[in-house]
Amino acid sequence: MADTRYIPIKRKIFLSHFLAVIIVSGSIGTFFYFSAVSNLMDAIRSRLLNSAALVSRGINAADLENIRKKDDIELPEYRRMIRQLLTIKQTNRDIAFLYVMRRDGDKVVFVMDTDESPKRALPGQPYPSAPEELLQGFTRFAVDKKIYTDEWGAFMSGYAPLPDGGGRYLVGIDMRADEVRQKLHRLRMTGVISLGCSVLLAFLFSHLLGSHLVRRIELLTLQCRAIAEGQVGEQLDYRKGDELDSLIQAFNTMSDELASSRGQTEQSRQALESSRNELEVKVRERTRDLGRLNDQLTKEIADRTQVQEANATLIARLQETLSQVKTLQGFLPICASCKRIRDDKGYWNQIEIYLREHTDTEFSHSICPECAEKLYGQYLK
Repeated sequence: MADTRYIPIKRKIFLSHFLAVIIVSGSIGTFFYFSAVSNLMDAIRSRLLNSAALVSRGINAADLENIRKKDDIELPEYRRMIRQLLTIKQTNRDIAFLYVMRRDGDKVVFVMDTDESPKRALPGQPYPSAPEELLQGFTRFAVDKKIYTDEWGAFMSGYAPLPDGGGRYLVGIDMRADEVRQKLHRLRMTGVISLGCSVLLAFLFSHLLGSHLVRRIELLTLQCRAIAEGQVGEQLDYRKGDELDSLIQAFNTMSDELASSRGQTEQSRQALESSRNELEVKVRERTRDLGRLNDQLTKEIADRTQVQEANATLIARLQETLSQVKTLQGFLPICASCKRIRDDKGYWNQIEIYLREHTDTEFSHSICPECAEKLYGQYLK
C-alpha cells in the first residue's frame, strides 16, 4: 500500500530549501574555514620564519663559542646578547620564548633562553627528542608542521640558522599553542557565527518562500472552493512574476467562463420557466374549456340517458300494448249476402264470432238507427 502520510507542501519547501541552503552554506563555509585555517597556519609559519630569520641576522656565531656551561651566564657576551633577545621578545607579543641552540655532534644543547621562569634552559643544557624541523633549522629555515609539547609547554616554533654558524647554531622562536589555539578558536567562532547566520538566513528564506508559495496555493484553493460553492466570476490579483501567475490567470479565465456559462444557464432556466408558466396558463385554459365541454357532454349524456330511459319505458309500454293486440292479416272471404267469413278450415262463421276468436275484441248487441227504422219503424212512430 502506498504511503499516504500527509506532509504539507510548506514543510516540504521549507525542508528542501533549508537543507539545500545548509548544505551549500556548510560546504562553502567548510571550504572557507579550512582555507582560512590553512592560511592562518601558513601566516603563523611565515611570521615565525621571518622573525627567526630577522633575529638570526643580528647574532654573531663567534660570540657564542665561549658560552657552553651554566656558569657562563655571567659572561658579558651572554648578558649583552640575552638583553638583545629579551628586547626583541618584548617587542613581539606573539613570541613566547626566544632561544639559541648549538649542535654538538648528535646532541642539541641550549646556548641562550629568554625564559625568565625557574624553568629557564641554561647554557649547555641538552634538548631531548629534538623534532625533525628543529634539526633542519641548523641548515635552513624551518617551522613546525604541528604543535609540539615538551617540558616547557605546547608550542609551534620557527627556526633559522645563524649566517656564520657553519650549520651548528640556530635561533628558535616559540609561539605558545594557546595563542595558536586562540587564533584558531576565533576563526572557528567566526565560522560558527557565519554558519549560524547562514542557518538563520536559510530558515528565514525557506520560511518566507514556503509561506509565499503556500499563500498563493491557499488563495487558489479558496478560489476553487468558492467556485464549487457557486461563487463564480471573482478574480484573483496576486501576481509575483512567476509560473504561478499563469495558473492564477487560468483560474480567473475559468471563473469567467463558468460565470458566463452560469449566466447562459440562468437565462435558459428563466426562458424554460417562462415557457412552463405560459404552458401552464394554456393548460389551465384548455382544462377549463375541456371541463366546460365535459359538463356539456355530461349534461347531454344525462339528457340523452333520460330520453333513452323514457324511450325505453315507452317502448316497453308499447311492447306491452302490442303484446295485447292481435292483428289480422291477409284476405278473408266474406259472404256478400249474409256477411259470414270463411276461416282457414273452410267453415263459414259469423263475423262477430270470427273476430272474437281471432282478436281480443268483444261485441255487445246494439242496433243502428237505419236498422231500427227498418225493423221497428212502425213501433217507433
